[in-house]
Amino acid sequence: MNTIGKYRLEKKLAHGGMAEIFLARAINAPIDDPPVVIKQILPNMANDERFVAMFLNEAQLAAHMHHPNIVHVLEFGEENDRLYMVMEFVDGLDCWRFAKRSDLWGENRIGVAIYIIRQVLAALDYAHNVRDVNGELLQVVHRDLSPSNIYLSYNGSVKLGDFGIARIESNRFRPVEIIPKGKYGYMAPEQVEGGPIDMRADVYSAGVVLTELIIQQQLFTGTSPLSVMLDIRDGRLEKLERNAEMLPKGLKQILECALARNPTDRYPTAKAFKEALMMFETASGRLVSRLEFADRIQKVLSETRSGRDVTSDIGAIARNLAGKEILGLQIAGDNGSTAVDALGNLNIDGTPVTMQFDENVPGQTIYWARLSDEQTIGPTAFAHILELMYSDQISADTLISTDGQLFREARAFEELVRHLPVYTPTSTRDVVNQPKRRGLLEMESPSNILLSVASACDTGALICEKDGHRKEVYVRNGMAVYVGSNQSSELLGEYLVENGVVERMELEMALALLPKFHGHLGDTLIALGMLTAVELFKHISGQIEQRLGDLLSWNRGKYEFFEGVEVRQGVLEVQLDLVGFVRNNLLSRMDRVKGQELFTALEHRNICPTNLTAAVMDRLRLPVQIDNKVRAIQNWCPVSALLFEPDDTVESIGKTLFFVIESGLWTCDAPTIPWHAS
Repeated sequence: MNTIGKYRLEKKLAHGGMAEIFLARAINAPIDDPPVVIKQILPNMANDERFVAMFLNEAQLAAHMHHPNIVHVLEFGEENDRLYMVMEFVDGLDCWRFAKRSDLWGENRIGVAIYIIRQVLAALDYAHNVRDVNGELLQVVHRDLSPSNIYLSYNGSVKLGDFGIARIESNRFRPVEIIPKGKYGYMAPEQVEGGPIDMRADVYSAGVVLTELIIQQQLFTGTSPLSVMLDIRDGRLEKLERNAEMLPKGLKQILECALARNPTDRYPTAKAFKEALMMFETASGRLVSRLEFADRIQKVLSETRSGRDVTSDIGAIARNLAGKEILGLQIAGDNGSTAVDALGNLNIDGTPVTMQFDENVPGQTIYWARLSDEQTIGPTAFAHILELMYSDQISADTLISTDGQLFREARAFEELVRHLPVYTPTSTRDVVNQPKRRGLLEMESPSNILLSVASACDTGALICEKDGHRKEVYVRNGMAVYVGSNQSSELLGEYLVENGVVERMELEMALALLPKFHGHLGDTLIALGMLTAVELFKHISGQIEQRLGDLLSWNRGKYEFFEGVEVRQGVLEVQLDLVGFVRNNLLSRMDRVKGQELFTALEHRNICPTNLTAAVMDRLRLPVQIDNKVRAIQNWCPVSALLFEPDDTVESIGKTLFFVIESGLWTCDAPTIPWHAS
């Protein structure tokens, strides 16, 4: 193929799993006409509805956006049943490469960094407020802002590109949900958690890029995408704090506002962020003009080009990766200058990609375990060792051997430690910690216990046991951060299979390779390309909620609460509001309760509010009918007397009794609770 539409193809820059990229010029155009960049869907992807929808959305959005700081999409078409897009060619380099030569920025490096982000914020402000032909706001959110899609021209212009995965609130656009890959360090906390996002997510990303340009290092780093995302979720800005001394007065506060974990604490718009930067520039005398910035760009380009042509220079880094398969992308040969990620997004930058998985790793590790009864298990696979650990047959001091080496305690194996029971009820091997409280679940329901923990803002570990099953709920300041279980059926892998996220065969392959990733199933799944880090985080949160939901259904067993116990380092933590979770769980279960039968069983008993009622009522936000009923009862009251409103029925009062007694808001003088006896 030598042409696409009215364009003559001059060079194939790159091809990936979904698209290929060409440098081209209009047919019969003068030799000095600027080139264009063409992205075309691969033949085997032409029927992929998700990718086609993304492609069409980007093209349709481009028709609405015309701004000097946004890469212009010139044309969109179809040839031989394959969609293609024609974009302007930015003669220069990307922000990632420019940042690597900060030694050429001159003395006013902070001014240069702010200049770049001011232009990006101008682009975002325009995109966030762009309207369709009917004047309706499209509410565009870029969602993928990073240094690799900020393009800097030799003439000093700054352009934002790659709107391929932008979120657009309009029924005129095709519904598609694609999670960006490989740029986790620039996501906003709400994006990491899979929650709803708006323009403030882009404000956060711009704040990350600006911070990195100033401190000359990545703001969020980690051993895996998941660890990076956890740092973002938890708002860990240690690198900003460590570099605070190099920031002029007022700039740190601006960055902290843009990087606020809670969107409501950030600049509400890109324009507000931009205006704050302009005020700082003016007050500090760090304002950089376009001519000054162009001079900095030309200095960097003169160092990197050394007489080579533009197209080969833009892809200097990509050329170093020539011939390597990186995340589904085969970089073009000797003169390759562009990179396309696994989603087909154009990156005219050659930003380096880190291999997440080495296909040449050796075969799976072979294990032996010497159990407490002197029985030796082995040779066996890592997955079998995990089953024994979660069934409490292997503990921290069980002797383990790998590949015929000397036996050592399980706690000495990095890949095993994270799977040992999280809580050990001893401060040393000889001293036993005493629980703050203990009791029977027949008398105090898990819902009641957790609401009490939440109302007291406790920190510690709640250990519940029933018929050999154990649940460990770790709370910090009244919020659940982790839920452990000794049931192999509740392992992450089983959860993913049960919910159709991965196939059983895929899980077995990941488990076989688990020791190579230090026992981290999440990192293994990401490395194998089975899940993105965002997807994994969402499923882990769902798994923890499922474990906790199962615990709330327990109506017998025993519990102990150990105050001050922290979850072990390395365990993935969540932030789960116990009050809201218990409320939603009980309301869902209440719908299935046979209210009339329950009322009849308790009709001649008495109820009374507990101290918990006053502590959590406002936080529970109960349905009006239940809320009014609970607040109306102040002292001991016969159950039969609860029928005092015209719309009260035996069925509705019975259901209300289930909620308030199970939650511990009311106590009942019945010797047994009907649903606990079942």
